[in-house]
Amino acid sequence: MIHYPSVHAMIRRLVSLALILSSLSLAARAADLAAWSPQPEEHPTTIALQGMLSRVKESIGRFQPNLLPVAAASNQNKLIAGLQSGEIGVAVLTSSTVSRLAPQAKMLALPFLFRDAKQMFKQLDGEVGKELEQAMADKGMIVLGWYDGGSRSFYMRNRPTRSVSDLDGLKVRIPNRADLRETVSSLGGQPQTLAYHEVNAAFESGAIDAAENDLLSYEADQHYKRAKFFITSNHAVQYETLVVSAVIWNKLSDAERAGLREAGHDSALADREIWAKRMIAARTRLEKEGVKFIEQRDSTAFASRVAAAYKPWMENPATSPLLLKLMTARS
Repeated sequence: MIHYPSVHAMIRRLVSLALILSSLSLAARAADLAAWSPQPEEHPTTIALQGMLSRVKESIGRFQPNLLPVAAASNQNKLIAGLQSGEIGVAVLTSSTVSRLAPQAKMLALPFLFRDAKQMFKQLDGEVGKELEQAMADKGMIVLGWYDGGSRSFYMRNRPTRSVSDLDGLKVRIPNRADLRETVSSLGGQPQTLAYHEVNAAFESGAIDAAENDLLSYEADQHYKRAKFFITSNHAVQYETLVVSAVIWNKLSDAERAGLREAGHDSALADREIWAKRMIAARTRLEKEGVKFIEQRDSTAFASRVAAAYKPWMENPATSPLLLKLMTARS
């Protein structure tokens, strides 16, 4: 005689199976590692981040990295909250976001503080970086590496700028940033706050004489077709910061943390290398397009014009030691 399970027994088995499947589903979701980049897919930042995420997937198998679209966390408050809660596991932060979390980082945006990215990274990979890393850890984010954020320079429509006096009276497009507005004004220019997509039309109409941005943006958005004189002023040498949420970090073993740190370090080096290669390629191509590159040789005169920006930091006992360290390192 065949005995069939009772209805109650079958229900108990179905409930047990449902609970098992539910727990597996939750485990799968818990293994997801949301990551975010502020840049588009083909940008050096995102390429370097994707490389790191691939290594994480191989070395820490319980995580499945998932790159979020830029719009998912473009709001700074949402991004910071997501990292602090662990909803976002890994992200690349712009310097403005870092400055919100570690106010002393704002001084890294001082004009003409660094000659180039190489000099900046010497500080970020050393004691200065460690100080900022501690400030970030206090806000729930572990720094894994420092990325290149591009060095901003001026480019002109009608004539080159060979000395600081050549900027006097020029209408210079800037984004809506107080630091860049102050820099342009201090150099004698007339800052014009315009949306980025309006730059080419503003050049064509004569509404602006000059603009400023990094070389890759100058090339990609074809500003070089309207402004043929590119002055390597490097008045703002920028960085981005690769971080992991402390919520995720605290779940890792020592070995996993070591592997993640190594992957982050290598990712930062890869980002810098991609930037350097693209800068060389862009300059070579643009020279063939007729762009005139002018090396800034009047750096002392430029720096003296913006000295007022340094004063509040130098007079503040809490920030003057770090600023002196940065200024001494650049000499």
